[in-house]
Amino acid sequence: MPKSPRVPIFRFDSKERFEPLAVESIEAVPATLVGLDEEEHGNAALDALPAEGGRMNFPPDAEAQEKRLRDGFGRVGYERELVAGGLTWIQYWLWYLYNPKQVVVAGVHEGDWEFVQVGYAGEKPICVTVSRHRSGGARMWWDVERRDGRPVVYVARDSHAHYFNRVEDAFGDWEDDADGKGTELAEIEWRPFGEWATWPGLWGNSTGLGRSPQSPGSQGERWNAPHRYHSSGTR
Repeated sequence: MPKSPRVPIFRFDSKERFEPLAVESIEAVPATLVGLDEEEHGNAALDALPAEGGRMNFPPDAEAQEKRLRDGFGRVGYERELVAGGLTWIQYWLWYLYNPKQVVVAGVHEGDWEFVQVGYAGEKPICVTVSRHRSGGARMWWDVERRDGRPVVYVARDSHAHYFNRVEDAFGDWEDDADGKGTELAEIEWRPFGEWATWPGLWGNSTGLGRSPQSPGSQGERWNAPHRYHSSGTR
């Protein structure tokens, strides 16, 4: 890992209701496991997730649950490093209990994984990629807003999509808002991933158009080929 990694600063929208949590929050809610047989199989445990997959099912009233969990599990994220495409990439993943963004008949779903990655050539940062809905955003390092040498990322209300600047109605039909006037997370406890990172199930009970997310390790190029994910990003 570079000696002085440029850890992102996250600026939330002024009307955002959710913050990132440690994954242990799924046990504290508690979430139950729904198997591939569509039957419930007791409470979810991170060290005993079924190898065949399935999905987690959270109790109702996600906003009240998240507020209850925030003191014990808040301001935690997950960090990893890998080499790909001639660069060293450091990724910063955040887990949310709920994504309340509604777009026509889709969007709302239990669970939400989002991330930012910085690509380095040796110790020198070269580029930054952010996750955003079904696509992403990509910029060269010198085009990114920075504070004290750290990239600043704007988090959209409800969807938790990431942007490089303050935005309103920035994604066409998604109509994201990220005014950057809410909570600022500059000091997050970055932890290593556990074996749960590659679990093949869904982190939530939402299916269909508003589908809960897969584990980070099941998200294709975002996990396995960060250089290709960056190359396919939009400004």
